[in-house]
Amino acid sequence: MKKRVKRGTTLEEFLAVEMKDPEFRQLYADAEIEMKVAFEITKAREAAKMTQGELARCIKSKQQTVSRIEQGGQNLTLVTLDRIARALKGSLQIRIVTP
Repeated sequence: MKKRVKRGTTLEEFLAVEMKDPEFRQLYADAEIEMKVAFEITKAREAAKMTQGELARCIKSKQQTVSRIEQGGQNLTLVTLDRIARALKGSLQIRIVTP
């Protein structure tokens, strides 16, 4: 049976529990870039103590769009990522790491 996450659980709390599961840990490591970006945005928003609606207003968007972004279901431009970073009082940094 699939585990239910209680309402109000932060991403950090969720990951702290789920990362104990080797299967989840491997899936997380294999996640596409969209999911990794989505997790980073969610963590930053929660750290800033903002709701999805508040972030949406700051970036002149809708709460539903922020929800899709945080689910990895929204194709993001660099301009949108920069807006999100600035709304969260941060900056956008992109690195290419080679072996």
